[in-house]
Amino acid sequence: MSLEEDIKEYALDIGFDRVGFTSAAPFEPLGQELDERNEMYSWISKNLLQLRKVVDPANVLPAGKSVIVLLWDYYKKAIPPEFQGKVGKAYLARPYSKDRILPAMIKLFRSFLEKEGVTVKMRPTMPDRQAAARAGIGNFGRNTFIYAPGIGSYVAIVSMVVDRELEGETFELEDRCTDKCQKCLEACPTGALYEPFRMNPLRCVSFHTYGTGNFPMVPAEIPRETRKKMGSWFYGCDVCQDVCPHNSQKQKLNLPPDAFLEEMASKFTLPRLLLMDNEFYSRKVQPFFFGYIWDKKFLQRNAAIVLGNTGDTTAVPHLQEALEIPEEMVREHAAWALGQIGGAKSRQALELHLERETSSRVREEINIALEED
Repeated sequence: MSLEEDIKEYALDIGFDRVGFTSAAPFEPLGQELDERNEMYSWISKNLLQLRKVVDPANVLPAGKSVIVLLWDYYKKAIPPEFQGKVGKAYLARPYSKDRILPAMIKLFRSFLEKEGVTVKMRPTMPDRQAAARAGIGNFGRNTFIYAPGIGSYVAIVSMVVDRELEGETFELEDRCTDKCQKCLEACPTGALYEPFRMNPLRCVSFHTYGTGNFPMVPAEIPRETRKKMGSWFYGCDVCQDVCPHNSQKQKLNLPPDAFLEEMASKFTLPRLLLMDNEFYSRKVQPFFFGYIWDKKFLQRNAAIVLGNTGDTTAVPHLQEALEIPEEMVREHAAWALGQIGGAKSRQALELHLERETSSRVREEINIALEED
């Protein structure tokens, strides 16, 4: 058998769902997009993740000749109700968590290639979606996600540069959507999808749950008007994928239960996430959500926002307790959340805390909340 056949068979054997090969030629259209929309993407182009640099795979592996692209369907099991509409399906599948299934599959696959004498290089960011489309194993939807025939857009993409010429066609990027469909653009809560195939990540709900205040070169604060639009989303957002007709068949399937998620659902309540201690964060939460979040305060902030958006008065005691947390960010958003819930108990909690709050940011948030109540 050819090396291509061996690679494909092994990848499918260990759990990947699609395998493709394409050339290691530069992904020039991506580079042009990053340059034209620099204000939206400078945080990923130039700083920590350096996506602009890896537009040319030669910057990843100078001897690179081909790119191997792997797709993994991460939506094969049912989502417990406790997580639905709160955590994105991609994050529930833990593809970015250390010592979980997908990283283990990648490690096995790389080991297989290296035993075959293939040099392999990867980076935390790669032109994954563009590589998948060019390899012919998926096409873009108007929500900017890659859609794989028979799977939909709920896929994790892994691409790696290798020093072998692997036979594979180069496909042109194509529109996966029907001419008139605008459902993803219409459903986007914040207008982050501002036109077909164009997204401003700095307005995306999902990005705000992990990027704002956390990544260099991005805004430090989630805008007040955006907090309301985040609704129940604690980590990630699936709105633009869930409304897509190409995903409707997958959503109708009677998927088997996910025993791990069912076990975790009772532990990951919003009050517990809001008030979590370091042990719970390091032993339970961080391994689950590892990938983007490096400090529990961002998840506590998210929990406060969602509790505020519920309008549920039973959250008031938890938010009042959060006003005593040392992290300024958490107190600030707990105050905002109490203002959203409103009522006598929220007002009392805010007024009591205002007397001893030392942060000007938190005091400002408390005053705004009291004025709006």
